[in-house]
Amino acid sequence: MNGSPYILPHLAATQAGIPDPLVEVDGWLSQLQDLLEAGVETADEAYDLLALWAKMRRVRPELIAQLGGADVPTRADALLADRGTQLAAQAMTIPNPQAWLEETQALASAYEEPGTSEARSELAQCLLNDLDDAELVLYASRRSGVDDRGLEIDLGRCQEWLADHVELFLAASVHVQAVGMTFRPDLEEFDYGLAVTALKYKDVLQAAGTAERELALASVPQLSPVVASRLAAKFREQRNLLLARAAFLSIAVQLRTRLQQSPWGRAAEATLLEPLWWWEWRSPTNDMVARLTIPPQPTPQQLVFVEFLRPDQQRALDLAGQAVTLHGAEAAIDPQGKATFPLAQLLETDEPLVLRVGPNQVEWRLGATDAET
Repeated sequence: MNGSPYILPHLAATQAGIPDPLVEVDGWLSQLQDLLEAGVETADEAYDLLALWAKMRRVRPELIAQLGGADVPTRADALLADRGTQLAAQAMTIPNPQAWLEETQALASAYEEPGTSEARSELAQCLLNDLDDAELVLYASRRSGVDDRGLEIDLGRCQEWLADHVELFLAASVHVQAVGMTFRPDLEEFDYGLAVTALKYKDVLQAAGTAERELALASVPQLSPVVASRLAAKFREQRNLLLARAAFLSIAVQLRTRLQQSPWGRAAEATLLEPLWWWEWRSPTNDMVARLTIPPQPTPQQLVFVEFLRPDQQRALDLAGQAVTLHGAEAAIDPQGKATFPLAQLLETDEPLVLRVGPNQVEWRLGATDAET
């Protein structure tokens, strides 16, 4: 916990620019313990409790054990089991995605005006933390039976803005690496809804890897405004190409190969949840999502799958048996709500990047968001 002899060397390492997940976990444990000891009464306290509880569920258990804090999440579990619905209702009055979007303009302006890299780093880190907390509170509230579809849509707009401007968050790369290193390696299997909250960290680290490869930077957190502007153009071009080209799977393999050649890429591989590559389609009625995932180091011989999800991130099991066509390849949705394809079959076709579902082969929309409906 804070101030312990064990954590001081790790704090010094982080201050020197070396990411250490123990520093992050130690801070979260201390905040959660303070809340539990003081009592949770206000909406702000309920918000902090739910965010911290969800963060601890995302953390590798051995890190918590090293800090001697295993009892803290257990006490939070008990409190939520007793008062979860009440605390969730209070917490859900706090998130303000529109205010977050307005605050991003300060980060964009920081790259256009003279200023220190430390100031940009602090702004980027605060925005990431604020968005992460809001996503985690929504996740925790759902587990307590309190949901808000409007908040989900608004947070989706924030996530989209971050994805479109990910280069602005490279100033917080050390912090992002440290947080990514706290994630349990089985996060997707442990709790898929919780795993989704970690995707923004993957986006930032992937952009950092691109920066190091293409611009030969010695230290990404020291990016100048000129370099950041060049990187922004490169990243947007790559992202649009990834969505537009029909041969999207072969691009994924090429990108993965280049990522493995970069030290930043190796850091991302060691710290981020799997799978690394994914694409989404939305149903015409906008009430379901289909997600294609490609695991690390894909080979043409392996199988890949498309999973069909409801808004609560539960698989759409009622679609079992329906026909699916992806990239010209055919499959059927299994009882677990997944359609499985041989990767080689997807690579061999020249058909466009289209997903069709059901007996009438209704086309689903690639990359659509609620804001576009």
